[in-house]
Order: sequence, then structure tokens, then C-alpha cells
Amino acid sequence: MSLIGRIWRGEEGLALTFWGYGFGANILFTMIMLLVLTLNISIWGFVAVFLFRLVYMVFISVGIWRSASRYTGSQGWAYLAKIMVILGYLNAFLSLGRGV
Repeated sequence: MSLIGRIWRGEEGLALTFWGYGFGANILFTMIMLLVLTLNISIWGFVAVFLFRLVYMVFISVGIWRSASRYTGSQGWAYLAKIMVILGYLNAFLSLGRGV
């Protein structure tokens, strides 16, 4: 089984999926987008990174949600992970409304 498939099905651990593939990747994408803006790379470079980040956001949020649903530890962590997914989407939509 591929790592991508395991993440998608929620078979990776919740901590690794949330902190590593979710939070860590979000920081990396933010740094790449800032680099693209700082270096004045064409708008298409920014659009490409933005679209890839958008697809990744959907992918990893499904992985986090499913991993939280499978989580056998304290259910508080599972609920918090799901709340963070919802807040992440809410923030993304509000950012679009602000033009950010």
C-alpha cells in the first residue's frame, strides 16, 4: 500500500497525519508561497503553488478526519483534530472573502 493511500484512508496515526502531513506541510506551503511572491516569480508560479496547496488541503483534511475517526486513544484528541479541520476550511473561505 502506498503512503498516499494510507493517509487517504486514515490508516496513518493521527499525530503524524495532523502534525506532520497537515501542520508541517502547511508551513512548508506557506514558505514556498512567500518565496514565490518575494522572488517575483510569474503569477502562474503562484497559481500553480496555490492550486496544488488547495488539492493537498482537501486530501490531507480527509486523511486527518478519517484518522481521527479510527483513533483509539483519548477521543478528545480526535474531536480536536476534526474541529481544526473545520476551522481550517472556515479560515480558507474567510480569507478568500477578504481577498487574501
